[in-house]
Amino acid sequence: MEYEHLLDILGIHGPEEFEYFENFADLVETDEEVSEEALFQLFSETDVDTVAELIGNYFEDMTDVVPDGETDVYTLMENIRMSLTGLLRGARDDEGFMRFAEELARFIRWYAQDSYVECTNLDDPKDHKVLTVRDAFTQERIAHLEKENYKYDFSDALDYALDDYGMRFADMIDAAEEPDYGDDILSKGYVYDDEMGGDDY
Repeated sequence: MEYEHLLDILGIHGPEEFEYFENFADLVETDEEVSEEALFQLFSETDVDTVAELIGNYFEDMTDVVPDGETDVYTLMENIRMSLTGLLRGARDDEGFMRFAEELARFIRWYAQDSYVECTNLDDPKDHKVLTVRDAFTQERIAHLEKENYKYDFSDALDYALDDYGMRFADMIDAAEEPDYGDDILSKGYVYDDEMGGDDY
């Protein structure tokens, strides 16, 4: 997919307009193959903080519909979110943004095109289909609204190798965002006891 075609799909004229939840949703839910080069051209010029927030919001919305009991799927999606945001926030040059673009392109292919999830209607076993992870989440959202019960088998979709580089950046960012209490041990949750307080009351 060429860069100009990507902008058309997203309904924007340039990177500065990539600022809404729907922009990221349209991107990762597309059926078309998105090139790493087009993603690099887009995200090397967008606002990093805005895009990181959009990623977080999308994944939060997505994991809200993870079927009950699918802990492995929930954990995988959370780790993918951290990897993507870690790579993005850690990007300092073209190489960094290209690494983010490559990982995002890989996620889109897996999420919307190449993954396989078996889906069975518990009220009608003949209603059995194989969906992508994207479509399985959409099916569950619809099923919830229509009071239907489906069973999902995500086992064939869990083989997703996380980017260790991105996860390391995610850990660094998490550590950097923790509050700095300095020498104020009370703010860390400690309380004075008699020995710490001394004899002067």
